[in-house]
Amino acid sequence: MSYDMFVQRFEQGDAAPLSADAFRAVFVPWAERQEPQHGYWHISADDGGTADIYATLTDDTLCSLMLSRFSAGAILDMLVTFVGLADAVVLPPGCPTLLAHEGQRYHLPADLRADAVVVQAGADVERILQSC
Repeated sequence: MSYDMFVQRFEQGDAAPLSADAFRAVFVPWAERQEPQHGYWHISADDGGTADIYATLTDDTLCSLMLSRFSAGAILDMLVTFVGLADAVVLPPGCPTLLAHEGQRYHLPADLRADAVVVQAGADVERILQSC
């Protein structure tokens, strides 16, 4: 899919760092190509899906993450796992904000709260993207 989605964590309406450990646990094992000095990882899933991920990783955190040119299926399942571990949300342009759990709604900027939707699997993400 030629579409970019951003992943961000929020605390009381402000952007907050994401967990580097969550990133390493979910995406790095599937990295077919890594250029961390440029903030780039090419991910290949066991179902044949791929994605390009752009994230500036430090020892403990990353500021944000962008998922680009991604496949449905296992890649979106990985994304949902990551946002759950990182307490992050997905910001797909033109679609509602995707929450890992309802408690995140309070921390979103006010203009993102009303339409936000909780996702529990990659299939939920795919369904929402297709409806936008």
